[in-house]
Amino acid sequence: MLGREIFLMKRKLLTGVFSWFGYIMPFKKRIELIKKAGFDAVSLWWEDEDESNRKDMPKLAREMGLIIDNVHFPYNDCNLLWISEKDVETDIIRKYFLWLEECAENNINLVVMHVENNAPFSPNEKGIENMLKLVDKAKELKLKIALENTRKNEYLDYIFKNINDENLGFCHDTSHDWLSSKGKFDSLKSWGDKLLCTHISDNDGKEDRHFLPAKGVINWDEYVKIFPKNYNGILSLEICATKDEVNSIKPEDFLKIARERIHTIFF
Repeated sequence: MLGREIFLMKRKLLTGVFSWFGYIMPFKKRIELIKKAGFDAVSLWWEDEDESNRKDMPKLAREMGLIIDNVHFPYNDCNLLWISEKDVETDIIRKYFLWLEECAENNINLVVMHVENNAPFSPNEKGIENMLKLVDKAKELKLKIALENTRKNEYLDYIFKNINDENLGFCHDTSHDWLSSKGKFDSLKSWGDKLLCTHISDNDGKEDRHFLPAKGVINWDEYVKIFPKNYNGILSLEICATKDEVNSIKPEDFLKIARERIHTIFF
């Protein structure tokens, strides 16, 4: 319980949640409910939705009184960062540069990205070379990149061991870490000093379920015990209601429960 006591002695950290939390409704309605539930911030997925252009989302969220914690880039093609083929390399860097520029134009100062998507090859120098290009671009645009731990963290480890830059940090996903390290939070222990943002959710010990905290098997006392005590970012959830929850709990009540859970963990 010492971890909680330390947090209580520090200033109150803000709380946030990902803009998609499992209920099908327009973006504007979702962020309205997020604000009403008492969250301070929201994280965004950087793709257009049916009724909302991604470039409009930050403005809509801010008008609702929410802070933009971070923007999460799509990761379908992230394996291409490790490919040496010139045309492929040029295309993927151009895509990331475009997204970084769009975020800068919308006063976003933190982006999250994956560095592998079940990659079939080993981490290599080409990946480092390409990541340095993205870090330099981020520095030019005055924003930071947070790399998220996934299920194959040798890629994340390889990058952090080879690049030490204040514009490159860590996004810790509790569910991914619990699954990949079998309950030891290895990624948080290794890279917590680089922590810029969080993806907090629970799971069943088998798959990345995006459960509400305390719905699954994660040991939250252990998490708080090793959580960086100098972290001054936002405590953000990345949760998704199950089918049963969507059918039995109103979205506003689901979000209220979510906020209560994050406060129970830390406060």
